[in-house]
Amino acid sequence: MEPTAAARANRLRQLQGYLAQDPANAHLLAEVCEAALAAGEHDAALSAIEVAEAHGLEPAAWLHRRAHVAMARCEWDEALALLARVQALAGHHTALLHDVALVHLCAGHHAACRDAVAPAIAQPGTDDELLGRLQVLWLRSMHHLGLLPEAWQWVEQQQASGRLQRQAMGVAALVAVDLERFAAATALADEALLEPHPSAEALVSAAYVALARRQADRAAGLLRRALQVNPRDGRTWSALGLASLLAGDVPEARRHLEQAIRTLPGHIGTWHALGWACLLLRDLVAARDAFARALELDRNFGESHAAMALVLMMEGSASESAHHLRVAERLDSRSVTAGYVRALAGGQLGDARSVRALAERLLDRPGFFGGRLSDSLPPVRN
Repeated sequence: MEPTAAARANRLRQLQGYLAQDPANAHLLAEVCEAALAAGEHDAALSAIEVAEAHGLEPAAWLHRRAHVAMARCEWDEALALLARVQALAGHHTALLHDVALVHLCAGHHAACRDAVAPAIAQPGTDDELLGRLQVLWLRSMHHLGLLPEAWQWVEQQQASGRLQRQAMGVAALVAVDLERFAAATALADEALLEPHPSAEALVSAAYVALARRQADRAAGLLRRALQVNPRDGRTWSALGLASLLAGDVPEARRHLEQAIRTLPGHIGTWHALGWACLLLRDLVAARDAFARALELDRNFGESHAAMALVLMMEGSASESAHHLRVAERLDSRSVTAGYVRALAGGQLGDARSVRALAERLLDRPGFFGGRLSDSLPPVRN
């Protein structure tokens, strides 16, 4: 079990007490610095570093710890500058390369992260634990760059040679999900979940597979565990919203999807799902706004036009509804929603009270509300 925040703070105070009795103890200073970083007390970590530097203790090692403080504070430029100074003092080594690549990834320099890691993951003899962390960074950068087929080919090669580390299997599973290789994603995610503390990637990928199989309860459980690891991850909130829709808890789905769009404002699938949640709750204004946002992002998704046509018809705006219906049918002649709106407009259905049945029918399709699963679930970004 991971130590609680209170336990980490107590450990730091205990070590600081020991250090007060022996203020130049290099081992204690290092322990205090690491404990302070774990507790999120960056100033305490810097204080320990300054004492060590004042005593001339291992300049490269303490400069590296100063870089770790900059990383903890998300000061990416400062961290890269410090890591460059460490390399000048201590030379190149794989652990330092990992930190450089991690900073590049966090700063959004995805190609730089990939290029930094690529030679190291190809070299034999790297410690398995470190190799696993390097593989994670490489896969994440490849995912950000949209190079999914290339990443998957590499995964298969690593599996064949026995070099794919369990740490990396969660991210590999997410690549498989985005390529709709659900059998492979299941196997990879199941293996990754054997870790004592599974990564968010492993939990989310297993949940995505569960969603594809319409296992709403299992998906929700996995996603809630993932949120304990990263509570601000928009993709996880979006998937949890879909799980709630599958389970029939529409108010909960709306809350989760509204949380998701705070960090995923550019994901059409999340706006589209939110529109349906609002539509099912008969909040037509909110539904129209959500579908309008989806259409701003992509005017070529027929289901968004069809859903907008339905909302407008329910509001009594027949001419505007007809316009979106024509566009929807032109984009997707087999649209279930467009067919429903056409029947409603032609008097073949009494009213729109059967919209819940329509939503349930859409949820039972291979892709939620039309399209593929990956249209409804945001791509994973870490």
